[in-house]
Amino acid sequence: MAILLVGIVAYTFYNNNEHKKLTTEIEGEKMDIEQNLDSMIVKYEDAISQKTAMSNELSIERDRIIGLRDSLKNVKATDYRLIRKYRREIANLQKTNQRLFYLNDSLTGMNSLLQTNLDSANVKISTQLAMNDTLSLQNLNLSEKVAIASVLKVKTAKILAMRTRNNGKLVETSRSRNTDAFRINFTIDKNEITDQGEREVYIQIINSKGKTIAPKGSVMLADETTTIDYSDKTIVNYLNEAVDVISLVEVDRAKINRGAYMVNIFINNKFAGETKIVLK
Repeated sequence: MAILLVGIVAYTFYNNNEHKKLTTEIEGEKMDIEQNLDSMIVKYEDAISQKTAMSNELSIERDRIIGLRDSLKNVKATDYRLIRKYRREIANLQKTNQRLFYLNDSLTGMNSLLQTNLDSANVKISTQLAMNDTLSLQNLNLSEKVAIASVLKVKTAKILAMRTRNNGKLVETSRSRNTDAFRINFTIDKNEITDQGEREVYIQIINSKGKTIAPKGSVMLADETTTIDYSDKTIVNYLNEAVDVISLVEVDRAKINRGAYMVNIFINNKFAGETKIVLK
């Protein structure tokens, strides 16, 4: 019996050792499965963060793996049959992973290519916009230059003081007390750029004190900030050729004093030329 008891004890001890060894191996396999599942979850998180068309499907699969991992934690290490079932499930998941990640990588590559093309297109658009801005500025500068070049100018101008003889004929005079009128002769210069058509011409005669002589009315100049009184107004039909213009402004000789008289000529409300005379 002693021998039998020793044998039973030895057998029991052997079985306990084998059980512990098996339990340790199963526990290690369980931990290995959990680590694989954690690794899968990390890969899915990275793939989802790329925000492709597969993101929704990847999220569903990730949640499934999280659920599987959490349920595995409640499995006892002695339930080897169930752990082996989880091992087979992981093998199936890995196949699914390969398919989903392949599709996601393909979409990511396409997105990168599209982004590259989009960046290239944006660069081209920016370049074109910059060119358009440059052309617009050049056109604006050109328009301004054309506008400046199209302004009509007076080439030559001369003013004469006139007195009236008894027979009504006007003759030139240099004395203020005999002046009954001012005769202004001027030539509008040739300009091939400006448009043809009628032009309003305003003539302003001012004395040495800056007062307009024989005012007929007032007009706002093209700068829209200055208003002048004018002594005469005429309409000229301009055909891109030089035009001679004569203006006669009658005055009250009693209001004409010695000194200088300035004539300013405005065409379409823009200054075009000037001349002056000094009376004795």
